[in-house]
Amino acid sequence: MTVSADMELLRKPVRPQGASFLTQNAAPYVFVVPLLVLLFLFIILPALMTVVLMFFNVDILAGTTKWVGMKNIDRAISRGEIANSLWVTGLYALMTVIPSIVFGLLAALAINALTKGAAFWRAVYFMPVAATLVAMSIVWRWMFLARRGIVDQTIGAWTGLTDWLNSTALSLPAVSIVGNWQQIAFVSIIYLAAISSVPKHLLEAARLDGAGAFARFWHVTWPALGPATVFAVVISSIQALRIFDTIATMTEGGPSGSSETLTYLLWKRGIFFFDIGGGAVVTFVLLLLALFATFVQKRATRRLEDAGSR
Repeated sequence: MTVSADMELLRKPVRPQGASFLTQNAAPYVFVVPLLVLLFLFIILPALMTVVLMFFNVDILAGTTKWVGMKNIDRAISRGEIANSLWVTGLYALMTVIPSIVFGLLAALAINALTKGAAFWRAVYFMPVAATLVAMSIVWRWMFLARRGIVDQTIGAWTGLTDWLNSTALSLPAVSIVGNWQQIAFVSIIYLAAISSVPKHLLEAARLDGAGAFARFWHVTWPALGPATVFAVVISSIQALRIFDTIATMTEGGPSGSSETLTYLLWKRGIFFFDIGGGAVVTFVLLLLALFATFVQKRATRRLEDAGSR
């Protein structure tokens, strides 16, 4: 009886009493509160203010704020600027996201296959990421100068495609070349880190089974790179949505709005023209696109996790 009674006492959970019990339950919330406060101040509150400003006409010079309802949204849509900027931003994303993923992966595989000099090439490919994009955009603008730039003197002489920055058809591709120059380097770094985590015993087992280099990549390496690919696609897409420095430095959204992305339209409306309501509308569109990109990332990550657990 004594042994069974002792065993029964051991099965019962020991509950702390009084202040110690309250302290243990409150401790996690105490550590989380600063993060929640910062999250509210720097993310949630600005987003709410953006939504509110969409319905007001703010005159900075006069210091007045007037309720205008849906007029800012109607005016932004009727001007056609948002539709054009959405189209330009989508084209820029297509010109940068897919090439950066493909060529970034190829660069990472090539560097990983090197037996000598891999560290040197890692440093070389990291340089575009570390470089200041505004400064590099100035260099690229000189390279694209009409008739005097190296692009016109080489590619232009061979193909007849000249004066890229002043062409409605070539200005956006010129900007996307700069975007790819930086994004390929960033994606290659992501893939280099992911490739190093691929299980070596699986690669060795596939090699012993007679699998060639492409078969080992397709059946072993590529499935293991799934999470890295999702991350690279989402980050590259967000970078495409946020592109501003290159546009402002090289083309200023021209000619005729052919390279005017949403972020440049936001700057033009909200800062250059002091149209706070119109700028808030553009910001809201960017916010929706960012939320959509986040939703896609979560769905894709969840599917990869479910596939990996089967």
